[in-house]
Amino acid sequence: MDFKEKVFEIVSKIPEGEVLTYKDIAQRLGNKKAYRVVANILSQNRNTQIPCHRVIKSDYTIGGYFGSYKNSWKKLALLLKEGVIAVMPTDTIYGICCNAFNKKSVEKMYKLRKRNPKKPCIILISKIDDLKIFGIKLTKRKKEILQKIWPAKISVILQINSKACIRFFEYLHRGTKSLAFRIPKSKFLLKILKISGPLIAPSANWENYEPAKTISEAKKFFGKNVVYYNGGKIKGEPSTLISFLNNKIEILRKGADFNKIKNLILTSNQQ
Repeated sequence: MDFKEKVFEIVSKIPEGEVLTYKDIAQRLGNKKAYRVVANILSQNRNTQIPCHRVIKSDYTIGGYFGSYKNSWKKLALLLKEGVIAVMPTDTIYGICCNAFNKKSVEKMYKLRKRNPKKPCIILISKIDDLKIFGIKLTKRKKEILQKIWPAKISVILQINSKACIRFFEYLHRGTKSLAFRIPKSKFLLKILKISGPLIAPSANWENYEPAKTISEAKKFFGKNVVYYNGGKIKGEPSTLISFLNNKIEILRKGADFNKIKNLILTSNQQ
C-alpha cells in the first residue's frame, strides 16, 4: 500500500462528528513533517466516499475543501451536519454552533460554553416551514407577521404546540416549552443551513463573558474542543429578541435590526 492509499485509509475511518488534522494523519503514518503532502493528496481527492471534509488544519480552522478555500463553507456545513461544534460568524456576532437535532452535540456545547442549563438557545433556520419540525403551529396572523419580520437579525420566541415535540425537544427548550428562532438574511448562513439543518447559535464566549470578536479570542474560551471558520473581526451586536407566545409581541432585548420592526410591533399589538 503506497502513501496515498494509507492516507485515504486513515481518513475513511474518521467517524462522523470527529475530525483529525493533517499533522495527525502524517504522524500516524510515521512522518509528522509530511502534513503538507497529506494536505495535497486530500486536495486532489474527488471521491465523496472518502470524507476528507473531516480533516482540518493544525490550528483547528476549517481549511480548504476539494482543492479550494472557496469550498470551505461546504466543508463547514458538512461537519455541522455530522455533529461537529464550530465557532463561526453568524449574521450578528461569532456563534458557537451545532446541529439542533444532535442532542449529544447540544449538551457538549452547553458544557463548553458554561451555559446555564436552564436557558434555551436561539435556533437558526432557513425557512418558516422549518418551524413545523419543532412542533410550532402558526396561526394565519402569526405567520403573516413573521413573514414581515424575517429574514432579519431578529429572534422570536414561539410556543411548542405538540406534546410529542415538547417531550422530544426537552434538551432544546430546557423545560420552557418554547423555542427562539431566527431566519438570517446572510447568504453565507443560508447556504450552510440548507446542508447542516437548523443550528443552535449562542454567542462564542463563556457565560457572562464578553462575546468573542475574533477567532483568536474564541480560542481562549474553547481551545481545540471545536473547529473554527474565520470571518475576520466582527463588531456586531446580538439580535433583537422578542416573545410571540401569546397574541402580542413583547420586546425582551433591543439589539440589531430593532428599528426595522418597532413600528410593526406597535401596529400588530394594536390589532
